[in-house]
Amino acid sequence: MFALAFVALAGFAAIAKAKTPPPPMGKADEKAAAVAAQLDNALGGMSAWGSVPYVRFDFVVVKDGKEVARFRHWWDKRHGMDRVEGPDDKGRMVAAIVNLQTRKGKSFTAGLPDRDSSEVAAQVDNAYQRWVNDSYWLMMPFKVRDPGTNLKYSGVKKGSNGVDYEVLELTFDKGVGLTSGDHYWLYVNPKTHLMDKWDYLLESMKPPAASATWEGWTKVGPVRFSTMHHFQGKPAHLQFENVATPSSMDESIFTDARPKY
Repeated sequence: MFALAFVALAGFAAIAKAKTPPPPMGKADEKAAAVAAQLDNALGGMSAWGSVPYVRFDFVVVKDGKEVARFRHWWDKRHGMDRVEGPDDKGRMVAAIVNLQTRKGKSFTAGLPDRDSSEVAAQVDNAYQRWVNDSYWLMMPFKVRDPGTNLKYSGVKKGSNGVDYEVLELTFDKGVGLTSGDHYWLYVNPKTHLMDKWDYLLESMKPPAASATWEGWTKVGPVRFSTMHHFQGKPAHLQFENVATPSSMDESIFTDARPKY
């Protein structure tokens, strides 16, 4: 099974499907909806995000200046497939390919197909959870108006840097995704209309909420991603590397055991 990074699983599972008409939005008060629309425009827009067929990224955890975890993803966003590669708790490289709709798939350990059905199921389930966690840290700002979301304008709060942030409180309807009890506060910079940080209280956590930055905003293809997150009060950060939105991917990525570095 993939070795777990220390970053807590954050966010619910946004299942990637074939392109369809825009789904109904979640609930939001008028001011929250306006701030969210500005955020969306700053990111490149939902239509641009919807047009992206593939996303490639590495989810990298750094602690005390040393890389402690790296998970490589090849996400077929259009067809709802993800390949994730990373080490298991024995240091062996595991590659798992998961259908994000059915949560079924296949896995390979040290380049060989896993044969035991229970082992495959465990590897694929873990890969699905890795995709939920890792992709949410990358694409969350595109998800604030998804069905099942509740967005509330929580006023203006001055940051330690002197910026008067517009704060959006994000919660979810019961039963949405894997962890509907998660609770977020998004700090949107009124000058850039991008997030500078968030506070989060996951359903697995006890108060107070934790905080992490959203920085290193980078234009990748038609959209913008935050590629750096520092954790308040911890000698650690999360960074995204090899981020790309290619127009195509070799189909062997989703069939072949060989590593796809």
